[in-house]
Amino acid sequence: MIGWILLSRQAVASAERALRNDQQGVRDEIGFLALHQGIADRLFPGTSVLHTRLRYALFIPWLMMQSGGRSDRFRKDALTLTRQLVQWKDPAGRGQDGIIGGSLQREPSQTAAMIYWSALSRWKILHARPGQAPQTRIQVLRQIESMQAGGSMRQLSIDGETAWSLDAQPFVTLPSPPAELGHPDKPIGFALTATERAFFRRQLMAVQRADGQQSLLGRLTEHRTSVASIDSPWHNAIRRVADTEDRNVLMLAEQASALAGIGRAVYAALVEQAKNSDTGQRSRTYRDHLSVMRDEHGAIAQALELDALRACVPGQPEALVQVLGATQDWLRSGRSDCAYLHEVYRRAEVERKRDRARLGATLGARKRRAEWNTPRMPHPLAETLHYRWGKVRMLLNDLNER
Repeated sequence: MIGWILLSRQAVASAERALRNDQQGVRDEIGFLALHQGIADRLFPGTSVLHTRLRYALFIPWLMMQSGGRSDRFRKDALTLTRQLVQWKDPAGRGQDGIIGGSLQREPSQTAAMIYWSALSRWKILHARPGQAPQTRIQVLRQIESMQAGGSMRQLSIDGETAWSLDAQPFVTLPSPPAELGHPDKPIGFALTATERAFFRRQLMAVQRADGQQSLLGRLTEHRTSVASIDSPWHNAIRRVADTEDRNVLMLAEQASALAGIGRAVYAALVEQAKNSDTGQRSRTYRDHLSVMRDEHGAIAQALELDALRACVPGQPEALVQVLGATQDWLRSGRSDCAYLHEVYRRAEVERKRDRARLGATLGARKRRAEWNTPRMPHPLAETLHYRWGKVRMLLNDLNER
């Protein structure tokens, strides 16, 4: 019997994302990315590792309004926008970075609308519904279609430019879209107009933390902090902008970044050691890198107070907390061999990955080790956590450039 399975776009995207991450060696075997996610959400609400350029947060509502709420028209217009972005060149003849789906071979599994939808809600570009969850893309398209059919659309003038407004519309009042939008033969760039920059500054300055206070993202926006040359969120220039609460979080973030980076290196060294035992090889690439990570980040990692981290990022699995504590104990011991950490790391991996775990004595674990770090799919060297800083920096650069 032959059967057909219909998968949603979200399911396909999830599968492709998992495969891509596995190929890049960034599968989160132990759970360190939960720290990354929790701290990044606290400091930079609404951001994502998939974000590229800030103007996408206007392109999406513009295209939705332009489509009249028709999902087929919206998808077609989104592809047209991609072609327009690809055509853009600066005076030196160079293109622009950050185009989503720029290959134009097919619609990407993770479209710009999917990637930026949470930001539209978190940054209050999409109107909140009191006591209800944020609207989905489909709900918003249906609302626009219904309201346009009723002829309730009108225009306002903001700072001398025409802007859209709609009685009870899903979005806040938006700056006017560029005249080129929707014309396939006319290039469009990511540079913001003065009105668009003022719009984003107003929206981002108002982004709050869970405690109702202005977020670090909002403070960086308000202070117009130049971040182009800053390579980490705990840089002194950013600490000076942060309030007392976020300065404490930035200290924890730096320490947790160091400890998680070392933990990633420990995991890779343990798998390498187990694979050597399986095959008789003598590889020490990851063991040597662990020594480098320990020398570079060990002192900062040891300073992390786990109780403070748990208070900052609640809900962490006990197995992960045990891994962090055991890794700190190993750092403080001065021992070079991390083999005695094998059991605590194995438990944490098995809790997360079950039969896909690499550590352990089962045949399945041995098979997984055999597939790990092959010439076709090398495992990357461990790095510290970045908390989406590269993405946040790009968004702030877009906002601050004139």
